[in-house]
Amino acid sequence: MKPLWWSLLAALAAMLLAAGPAAAQKVTVEQNTPLYSEPRMESSQVAQLQQGTAGEVIGKQGVWLNLKTAAGTGWLFSFSVRFESQGAESSSGTGSVLGRVFAPRRGPSVTSTIGVRGIEEEDLKGATFDAQQMKLLDGYATSKEAAEKSARSAGLSGRSIDYLDGKK
Repeated sequence: MKPLWWSLLAALAAMLLAAGPAAAQKVTVEQNTPLYSEPRMESSQVAQLQQGTAGEVIGKQGVWLNLKTAAGTGWLFSFSVRFESQGAESSSGTGSVLGRVFAPRRGPSVTSTIGVRGIEEEDLKGATFDAQQMKLLDGYATSKEAAEKSARSAGLSGRSIDYLDGKK
């Protein structure tokens, strides 16, 4: 029993040491974005960050990052930043895990994706229905005719495409 206890304690210590550097992860703002005083869009704006602004993540809440920059400290969406590796990376690919995962790829195989990074299972379990947000979302809906008119005015035209399996 005693060796198992020490193994668990060593594993916990290793996880805490590995998580430590991620708490102060350096990031670069990928698009012009507001920096809010709290992790919600209704809060006051601390600053307007420009693309390329460097910052340091000092906290996280769901999809929000608490970011410290020269312009101020506040909150922004995690989708608006690129995580950088810490320290010098060698040719063997060492560096922080977040830096290797989220940093831009070097070479011709650059891939850009966006997803639900930052949303934890607890966030989803604690989610509640917000009728005002649904009403706001419904306000973005448009009719097929309005969408087609907008597409035509932008110089787009419709095309018919067969399904992959040939069935409709």
